[in-house]
Amino acid sequence: MVGIDDQKDALLNTLNLLTNKSLVDRWHKKHHKEKLSFVHRIVSSLPLIIMAGDVGCGKTELANCIGSPLSKLLDKRIRTFETPSNIRGEGRVGDISNRITQAFDFVKMQLGKSDPGIFIIDEADDLATSREQNQAHHEDRAGLNVLLKQIDLLVREGYQITVILITNRLSVLDPAVIRRAAQIILFTRPDREQRGLIFKNIFHGLNLTTKDIEDLVFASEPQGEVPYTFSDLIQKTAKHCVYKAIQSDKPFSKKLYLQVLASVNPSPLIN
Repeated sequence: MVGIDDQKDALLNTLNLLTNKSLVDRWHKKHHKEKLSFVHRIVSSLPLIIMAGDVGCGKTELANCIGSPLSKLLDKRIRTFETPSNIRGEGRVGDISNRITQAFDFVKMQLGKSDPGIFIIDEADDLATSREQNQAHHEDRAGLNVLLKQIDLLVREGYQITVILITNRLSVLDPAVIRRAAQIILFTRPDREQRGLIFKNIFHGLNLTTKDIEDLVFASEPQGEVPYTFSDLIQKTAKHCVYKAIQSDKPFSKKLYLQVLASVNPSPLIN
């Protein structure tokens, strides 16, 4: 994961606090004789993190790989689960609510109350859209209510499970979901500094000069109002470049990358 160190640190630190709440107690006793009135809010925060931002900026990939550094930090095994692709069901009455409940029950059964884990809900707009949206169907509203209840139950029932909601459109999530989040981590398209880190990583081992990296950063400047995403520069361009180099039996190079980049359009912005 290159160029999103701030988001990684925020996610890891929040997961650490939510999973290891004794850490807050120890810090509190060590540094403050008088009890700080708001500390109990941190300790009792619902185990919910929202990762929001533009498409192709590393949200899902980071969520799926954060278990390893968290495991090292806590010196515990961390298991990660994702909602099934058919979580919304087929539109029958009660279908989405039942599937949400079943998904949470499955994770709780797999982990029990002694083992920590992460439950990832990708494309969270599908389950947590605001109840005030004009197009919000009764079943969607019912599903949202069940989602909120299941997250609340994790605390009440004593499970060590943190839910990560991933969305490209934070603005459409229900306010009740946003209020419950212990942390909201925002992702944006890479700026000049981040693109420089991306290119240093992509071309590691090819001995590119500082000027070469600057050329790549300049070439990846937005052509209009839409910048490139992390995925555009790594998955679309670099991967295509490797395929093209293999097919033409030529080395991977800055020149070839720039040729491919010129044919790649930035991913469209999501409103």
